[in-house]
Amino acid sequence: MKKDLRLKFLANRKILITGNPADSRTLASGFAKIYPDATFISKSNGWDLSDFSDQSVDRLLNFFKNFNTFINASYIGPLVQTKLLDIYWQSQKYADVFNFGSTHEYDGLGDSEYSQSKIALRNRSLELNTYRFRTHHIVLGGIKNPFDPGTATFLDIDTICQIVPWILSQDFNVPLMGIDQRKEAW
Repeated sequence: MKKDLRLKFLANRKILITGNPADSRTLASGFAKIYPDATFISKSNGWDLSDFSDQSVDRLLNFFKNFNTFINASYIGPLVQTKLLDIYWQSQKYADVFNFGSTHEYDGLGDSEYSQSKIALRNRSLELNTYRFRTHHIVLGGIKNPFDPGTATFLDIDTICQIVPWILSQDFNVPLMGIDQRKEAW
C-alpha cells in the first residue's frame, strides 16, 4: 500500500533542475533535452542560489513545494548544493533527488574547498535517503566542455544526463554511484 502511494504521488513528475539550460557546458543543457518541461533555476532566470537570507530561504521553501523531483546538478559555491538539498528536504515528503558530486570527493586532485563541499553533499544525501525521500548521489569525473579541446575524452553531458531516467526506471534504489572518464596511463 505504501509503495502504491509513493508511485501515485510520483507518477506525474514535476522536475526542478539547477543550472542554465542555455549554456551548453552545463548538465542543465543535457537535462533540457530529456525533460523539456522541467523548470530550471539559476542566476540566469533570477535566482541567486547562493543567497541564504531568511527571505530567500522562505522563497525557496515555497517554490520547492511545487516539485517532486529535484536534480541538484550545479556547483555554485561552497556548500550551496548541500544547503539547497536541506531546503528541498524541508519542503517535501515524497520526492526523488539527484545530487551530482565529483571524483574530487576521493581523488585529492581538486581544490580543498570544492572537494569538501562535494563530500558534504554526498554525506548529507546518504543521510537523508529514505523510502519517501529517495536521494541519489552521482559521483562524476571530468565533464566534456564543447569549447575546450583538452576535455575531448571527458564524459559527455548527454550521456551523464541519461543516468537519471535509467535510475528512475530501476526496480531497485541507487543511493550512490560513480562514473569517470577513461584515464591516460602515466
